[in-house]
Amino acid sequence: MENKADIEMKESNGVPEHTIVDRLPLVENGEIAKPLANSNYCMWTLFLSVSSVMMSTGIAVGAMNASMAILGDFYNQTYYERYDNYIPEDTSLLLIALTVSGLLAGGILGALSIGFILARFSRKQSMAIMNLTNILAVATLCIGGPLIPSYECIIIGRFIMGLFSGFGMNLIPIVVAEISNQERQAFYLSLIGVNLSFGGLFGLVLGFKEALGTEELWPILLTISSAPSIAYLLALKWLPETPSYLLRQGKRTQALQVLRKLRQNAQEEKLCQELAKIEREQRAHGEIKQVPLITMFKSTGYRRQLIAVVMVFMQAQLCGVNGVGMYTNRIFMSAGFNESSAITASTIVYSIQFVVALVGSGAVDRWGPKMINVISGSVMSASLVLLTVAMVTSAQVEFMLYVNIVAVTIYILSWACGINLTLFPLLGALTTEQTREVSFTFGGGIFWVLSWFVGFITPYFMEWMGPFAFFPWAILNAIFAAYVLIFIPDIKGKSREYIESFVRKGKVNFCNCGATT
Repeated sequence: MENKADIEMKESNGVPEHTIVDRLPLVENGEIAKPLANSNYCMWTLFLSVSSVMMSTGIAVGAMNASMAILGDFYNQTYYERYDNYIPEDTSLLLIALTVSGLLAGGILGALSIGFILARFSRKQSMAIMNLTNILAVATLCIGGPLIPSYECIIIGRFIMGLFSGFGMNLIPIVVAEISNQERQAFYLSLIGVNLSFGGLFGLVLGFKEALGTEELWPILLTISSAPSIAYLLALKWLPETPSYLLRQGKRTQALQVLRKLRQNAQEEKLCQELAKIEREQRAHGEIKQVPLITMFKSTGYRRQLIAVVMVFMQAQLCGVNGVGMYTNRIFMSAGFNESSAITASTIVYSIQFVVALVGSGAVDRWGPKMINVISGSVMSASLVLLTVAMVTSAQVEFMLYVNIVAVTIYILSWACGINLTLFPLLGALTTEQTREVSFTFGGGIFWVLSWFVGFITPYFMEWMGPFAFFPWAILNAIFAAYVLIFIPDIKGKSREYIESFVRKGKVNFCNCGATT
């Protein structure tokens, strides 16, 4: 058998020596070496990056939902001061609807803008622009609140915040995938959902009257969601560009220096090998830097990859979480609780949700996102069937009133530790350097459109279909769980080549699921 030196001599004609050496697996004591561990510097970078978007978004949504009554009074008072008359009911409903949907409308535009922004700015610069957008949104909300006052500014501020959230939710998985080592990406991407859950819970708690949910303290409540973005910008000087971006700019030395900070006590040979893995992925599709969307539609292999990404994005919304989660108070009140008790019950459920999400991130790391996703979707489907049965029979069987609460709780907790945590690990694994931006732009746009649709259509479902209002989401959860089981690869411990081959084939190879291609 030829040794490493012989292979280098035969293959090095016209090729830089480091790229030839790095093609070979690093072996220690006769076994392939363990992957490099992320350093503390890397983990702090990931935490600041993820929390600047997801925690800010969660706080903004939770705080606004908790203070909706104050918002209605503010609109009424503002209207009275302008027109010397109280606001008509239909106008009030319209303004509230615009305020709530403004975030989602901005999210659509923000998600679609990622390709434009990343084509002109680096990852670090894009993160800075995104967080400045969040601060601008909060400033607009505050100006429209106590200073002017103006409900137009509130609506515009929510739209700008949607731009921030839509762009950020597409950018963050890219940044995490390019900073963290590949073997732990699923775990760190799952923390995106944990941050969102914590932010939502934190914003909900802050919105209580005992905290900041009063007319006097409401302006302060609006500013809290900017705190993670401010923390990121204060630390910006010490945060790195991603090694992948630096390599694309031809700055290999700088990329190696950054990678040295991101990995813990790593030898130069190991760092060079990881850098070479990034280079191989960037060279995998020849000279094409970004695969156009039209090419992804025309090419069978790319089309299957795009469909997989879109289906995962669609699952995140068509699982019905916006429909169930946004109306927990209404469901609990239909079970016989008064408004105060319903709010308390919702808070308890969302508190447990955060704890479950935190624990669930470890489960994703241990068993892989595919298994957790399939289990989550199946349990959510079953819980919605149980909820439907309980709502149909609650008038005849008093005990079924409490089954409503149990079913909703199981549903939300299953989402929190399942689909909520597996979305970005799956998306990061299903895309490559050449397809990630365009896939996230297209799929992310669909995600935000469906986010608006689910939240908007649910009240009509409840009016038209009565106790069967949530059954469509049960069917969709079952369909998506089956799709993930059959068409999405088990990414835990699998090579990039295996995952790409899996997606190109478009089906599971049950006989040899663990083999690399």
